[in-house]
Amino acid sequence: MVEQVQVVSGHPLLTRAVERILARLKSVSVRALPPAANETHALSHGIEPALFVLDACSLRTDIGPIAARCRANLPGSKFLALLPPETAVAEQTRLFYWGIDGFLELGRTWQAELPKAIERIVRGQLWVPREVLLAFVSHAQALLSTQLARGNFLTAREGQVLQLLLRRLTNKEISSALGISERTAKFHVSNILSKLQLDDRRSLFPDAAGFALLTPRRSAT
Repeated sequence: MVEQVQVVSGHPLLTRAVERILARLKSVSVRALPPAANETHALSHGIEPALFVLDACSLRTDIGPIAARCRANLPGSKFLALLPPETAVAEQTRLFYWGIDGFLELGRTWQAELPKAIERIVRGQLWVPREVLLAFVSHAQALLSTQLARGNFLTAREGQVLQLLLRRLTNKEISSALGISERTAKFHVSNILSKLQLDDRRSLFPDAAGFALLTPRRSAT
């Protein structure tokens, strides 16, 4: 199966660099779609689920909601964010909660790392710093340990749904990801919120200060 890659960037030089890398990629089958300068242009192509490469440097807006809207229009899509050098891990953690699957900082090594990141994400894996995953797991564990009523544990399926909820997937997207009906997904979400004693899914997410507290310092390299 050929994975379609949609670059969303207002920077022509970056777009051409990504297209050259995609053309040389042999480990997975990918096809570069016509580049898009913004979200509206990207969605106008009417494509199947794709890998979106979002250039946070040129888009000059919060790419988290962009990813959520693109995924709502094209369930099953994946997202790789190109970030400014030295982007804080707390910011990457915040974007991870928006459902972004990988991060590359536009430093000296980004072009060498891009093929590896694309290959990993196309195969359904993540390309994120270890600190981001630790923060995500820590938050999920904290939710379970502090808010679950005694003896009122999540089932294995509810645990899967919770992980997707924490990445802001809608009921429709959860149903698609897990191969269940949307009605069943809604039932699981309702049970999870009840067991966690939360009013709605928005209560699952930390605020900006919370992301900073959650995230450990970046490991030395």
